[in-house]
Amino acid sequence: MPKTKKKEGVEQIVAKAFAHPLRVQILIILNERVASPNLLSQELDQSLNLVAYHVRVLEKYDCIELVDTKQRRGATEHFYRATRRQFLSDAEWARMPEALRPGLSGAMLKAVFDDIEEAVSQGTFDELEDRHLSRVPMVVDKQGWGDVTTLLLGTLDRLLEIQAESSERIANGDEPGMLTKVEMLHFKSPTEKDDTTGAEVQVEADSEAAAAE
Repeated sequence: MPKTKKKEGVEQIVAKAFAHPLRVQILIILNERVASPNLLSQELDQSLNLVAYHVRVLEKYDCIELVDTKQRRGATEHFYRATRRQFLSDAEWARMPEALRPGLSGAMLKAVFDDIEEAVSQGTFDELEDRHLSRVPMVVDKQGWGDVTTLLLGTLDRLLEIQAESSERIANGDEPGMLTKVEMLHFKSPTEKDDTTGAEVQVEADSEAAAAE
C-alpha cells in the first residue's frame, strides 16, 4: 500500500510540473540542448522573469538540473538540461486536469510543426531516400484503439533503446551522429460531415465493402 501512495505522489508532482504549456516548451528545448533562462526567453519570445520562474518550477520538481554557470556582465547565468523527457505516461496524463490538456497538447504540437517546417525549409526532410511519411485514417473499435496505443508505446520504448545504442556507437567513434526527429500521433478524429448539408455521416466498418474498394 505505501508503494502505491508513493507512485501516486510522483505522478501528482509530474502533473504539477507540466501544468503550464510554457514549461512543456522549455522542457522540449532542454531535452535537445543545454540552455539558460536568458537563451530560452529569447527563443520562446517570452519575458526573462516569466521563463526564469517556470525554470525554477521545473527544477523544483526534478525535471531539469543545473549543469553550468557563467559570469556575464557581472551576473551569473545558469545553464540547465532536462532530466526527464517531455512526454507523460498514461497514468500521469490521466491525472492531469482536463482543462490543462489542450494547452499541453498545443505546446507539443507547436514543437512538431516547428520541426517539420524547419526540415522542409532547410531541405533535409526529403534528403534521405528512406525517410518515412505516412497518414493512416482508420475506423477502429475500443479494442482497436487500445491496440494502437499499446503498439505506439512499444515503439516509443524501442526508439529510446535505439537512441541509447546509437549514442554508444557514436561515443566509440564508429561514425558521426545525425540529428533526426520522430513524431508520433494517434488521436480521435471529429465525426465526418457531409460537405453540402453539414449532416453527420455514419462511418461503417464493413470489411466486405472495404475489400471491394
